[in-house]
Amino acid sequence: MTNTPPAASSGAKARGRSASGVRRGHMVTKSYIKAWADERNIVDVLDVQEGRGYPSTIGDASVVSYVYDPEVLGHDLEGEFSAIEGGGVAAFAKLRASEEITLADMTAVIAFLDMHLHRGRYANRVGARQPALLYMDDGSVQETELNYGDLLSLAQHHPDTLRLTSLGLEQRVWKIYPIEGLWTGDGAVLLFAPGGGQEPTTIAFPLSPTQLLVIGDDLPEDLGMNRLIGLRSRRWVVGQRGTLPIEAIKRIKAQRAAGNEPARLD
Repeated sequence: MTNTPPAASSGAKARGRSASGVRRGHMVTKSYIKAWADERNIVDVLDVQEGRGYPSTIGDASVVSYVYDPEVLGHDLEGEFSAIEGGGVAAFAKLRASEEITLADMTAVIAFLDMHLHRGRYANRVGARQPALLYMDDGSVQETELNYGDLLSLAQHHPDTLRLTSLGLEQRVWKIYPIEGLWTGDGAVLLFAPGGGQEPTTIAFPLSPTQLLVIGDDLPEDLGMNRLIGLRSRRWVVGQRGTLPIEAIKRIKAQRAAGNEPARLD
C-alpha cells in the first residue's frame, strides 16, 4: 500500500491531541532496543533521512514529538501500540533466554512485528501532510490534511496492507539464528517470498545484537542481514556502540539527494 485513501469518514475528530497525548513517541520501541544498549543505556543511531549518526540514550533514540497523535481521526494509536509493545517485549525476553513460549507469547510477538512493520512503512513520512476530504454527518464536505498518525490509522485497515497477523505464523517453524553484530531499525522486519506478489514464506527480525528470530523457511547464511536492515529502514537504524557506519551516512545522504539509491549501508 503506497497511496493514502483520498477521503476520511465522518468519524473524524476535531483537530487536537489524541487521548494519550504522549509528547515523546519512540518510532523504534525503547524497551526493545535496550538489548543493544551498553551499561549506560547508550546505543548508536543513524537518522537516515537527516543524514546523521550519533550516540544516544535509549530514552532519546528515534523520538519524535507527538508522532502517533492523529490530526483528524480519533484513533488512540499510542495506547494501542503501548499495549502491543508490552506483550511483545515480554515474549522477546523468553525467546532471548531460550525459554519455552506459549501460543499467547507467539501471538504477542506477531502483533509486535506487525506493528513494527506497519510503522516502518511510513517512517520517512513523519511531518508530511496528505490532503484529504472529510464527509461530515450533515452532508457537507471539508478539506483537511492528514498527518502520520492519520496515515497509520487509515492504512491499517486498507485491503492492500499486508498484515502479519493474518498469515498464520503461529503454525510455522520458529528458530533463532546466532549472528554477531546485528543492527535493528524501523525496517528490521524482513519479509522473504519466493516471487513478486506472493505471501512471505519467511519473516526475520533481530531480537538482540546476537540473535535473529526466523519464522518459516530457513534462510541462507550469507544474506547480509545488516545490509538488508539498513536498506529497508526509511528513517532509523540502531546498533551497539561503535558498530554503525556513522561517517558513511553523510555520503549516503548525498547519494540519495542526487537521486541515486546507495547499494550498501554497511
